[in-house]
Amino acid sequence: MALFCTLGMFIIDENRYPASSNRPNEYDIIGGAGSYALIGARIVAGEKRSKSVCAIIDKGSDFPHQVERELQAWNTGTIFREDKTRLTSRGANTYDEQGIRHFEYLTAKKRIEASDILANEYLLHSKCFHLICSVDRCKELVDKIAASTTGNPVFIYEPLPDDCVSENFDKLSQLLPQIDVFTPNLNEACSLVGEPELPETDTCLGRIASKFSRYLTKRKSGLVLRCGALGCYVAAEGTSRLYPAYHQDQSKVIDVTGGGNSFCGGFAVAYVLTENWQTAAICGNIVSGCIIERLGMPEMGSGNGGETWNGTSFKERWRIYGEKNPGLSLGDLPSGQ
Repeated sequence: MALFCTLGMFIIDENRYPASSNRPNEYDIIGGAGSYALIGARIVAGEKRSKSVCAIIDKGSDFPHQVERELQAWNTGTIFREDKTRLTSRGANTYDEQGIRHFEYLTAKKRIEASDILANEYLLHSKCFHLICSVDRCKELVDKIAASTTGNPVFIYEPLPDDCVSENFDKLSQLLPQIDVFTPNLNEACSLVGEPELPETDTCLGRIASKFSRYLTKRKSGLVLRCGALGCYVAAEGTSRLYPAYHQDQSKVIDVTGGGNSFCGGFAVAYVLTENWQTAAICGNIVSGCIIERLGMPEMGSGNGGETWNGTSFKERWRIYGEKNPGLSLGDLPSGQ
């Protein structure tokens, strides 16, 4: 049975930099929320469970061979669909002189629909579905998937930044009773509730969290605020606390792209395996920390402790996180590691 299935998109990115930066443009970078969620899930699932994390990747006529080789090396349960009549979904990240990133699609995007999941028995019976979309689309996807499976899958909802405005809060509050894990980033959460300043203390984070938690009425549901350099704040089952980020030294951070999406994938797999909010939060933080250490996807390798990501195994990262946060009792690694 699949542990995890993301409905996020796969995109091939290129990065464009201003001439003043003297930095060459970069091409054929694996990107998209679905890709980052998939690698986050894959890192936590480990080699033994690699086939249990899934996505749907649509290949156009221009799909680069080196990109496919990298994706295949992860050995996931991903379904590759090829359509020679279209181009692969591509996007460009253009950075201006101030370092602000502007994104645009270069080719037509292809979303993953509920019908794509319903057409595949293995994906349909996943234990967890990762959704990153508008509130309206999320409700449509949840309704269709839930009505078509006999299981009780976990739905983890990551909202779209442009959808996170206070005008959408009422609509969101009607959706949340169907969601198991709602995980906006801190900026998105504040925008949804009309909070002008970003909170930095546990008390202030708890106040923001409470505005969503009251609507998360599904059994064992909860809120996870992704707080960037602060880590993540969990409000669930009587537990409310901030879990520090993996990297406290920001000099280790190279590119934050995909950090939030990969957090969701790592969190989701750990939660499904353990049903433990703390373990899931820590796994999400560790995975996010790994992703932001370099541009694009982490480098997969092998060492004495098994597979490595950017040269360090998940097991070693778990140990390092525990050393940095002695006040936390980490317990055992998720099964599969």
